[in-house]
Amino acid sequence: MTMIPRRHFLASTSVAVSTTGGWSAAQALAPSAPAPQTATAWQLLAVAPQSHKVATLGSDYRRGLELGLAQRPEVAVQLHWVEAPPTPNRAARSITAAIDQRPQLHGVVGWMPPAVEAKVAAHAQPLGLPLWASDTGADLPAAAKPGQPQAVVRHSLDLCGSAAQLAQAVYQQQGPKAVLAVGQMEAGYDFVYTFEQAYRALGGRIVARHVGQFGPQHEEFDGLRTAVFSHRPDAVVAFYSGPQLARFGRWWQAHALSQGTWGLAGFPWLADVPTGGNTTTAGAWSSAAQAEQVWKQRFEQAALPWTAAALMGAEAGFSLAAAIENTAPQPSISALHQAWQTAVLQGPLATSPRTATSISHVNNRPATPLTSGWLNGYLQT
Repeated sequence: MTMIPRRHFLASTSVAVSTTGGWSAAQALAPSAPAPQTATAWQLLAVAPQSHKVATLGSDYRRGLELGLAQRPEVAVQLHWVEAPPTPNRAARSITAAIDQRPQLHGVVGWMPPAVEAKVAAHAQPLGLPLWASDTGADLPAAAKPGQPQAVVRHSLDLCGSAAQLAQAVYQQQGPKAVLAVGQMEAGYDFVYTFEQAYRALGGRIVARHVGQFGPQHEEFDGLRTAVFSHRPDAVVAFYSGPQLARFGRWWQAHALSQGTWGLAGFPWLADVPTGGNTTTAGAWSSAAQAEQVWKQRFEQAALPWTAAALMGAEAGFSLAAAIENTAPQPSISALHQAWQTAVLQGPLATSPRTATSISHVNNRPATPLTSGWLNGYLQT
């Protein structure tokens, strides 16, 4: 498969997240918190994703991670940021080079899809460095092979699980006939097939598929209107994201499809664009209107948009800082390893804290995608 052109690697930066540093966001969000009593900080390499599809993906995740850490200002953490290109090989090279440049690191945290995580884990294992890998969960991980556990925590948006939930919601709320409308980039990820399998298992039927093609934007949805009016489904399941999702919303209204008897369904970001129709969504994250009030206020104070990437970052930062707070007072690789292996996910994505069983600790072979489609991290394409 021909890979998509990629951006050039950008230089990494460092941000100190503690009240002893100069980062005003932590102080503004926790002005009464005591300053750390130790000058020694936990040193973490932090990975932000570059994206062609969603321009703000990296900044949203980065700011979310910093916001989550800021809620524990008594935990001194220094982040050394590196930006990872969408191509797995280039991303892995950027991250591993940054690891080699910083022998003082205690661990690595950030956006690492399975293909990237596998390469980084292989490099970090001899150094004993634990990894906290955030990802969309667009691909199902391969089954772990027997062996000694690696220090890898997988923190996922669980798009495959969300797709299965969406299949149930569509079947129960809209009906057993669906047209599947998929973006060109979405077509190679496991969550599309997870939806199909779950929908069929319930008794549903995909009566038509339409894959948006590369080319002039006015042609990308050609054929979808014909498919909908020909098959008159109960629902149109739209798997698009980024700017293409916004274009789809405008196209849907312009072609009067919102006035049909069929419903529209998709992941929660479908609700972020006007469609004018009856929309069913399911996913691991909620809209800002349904958010826990305390986290909604924190996002508003930080002027951080309520996006899936920002929510992932905030939950990662809040959870890993809480885990560090409950471990040894002196930073060390072994202490961080132990803390992350017993971490509890808590933050804006969790309606209640989730135990370590909700975090996939992989064994000696880090997870890799099962499909033969895109290996790139979803939303980075």
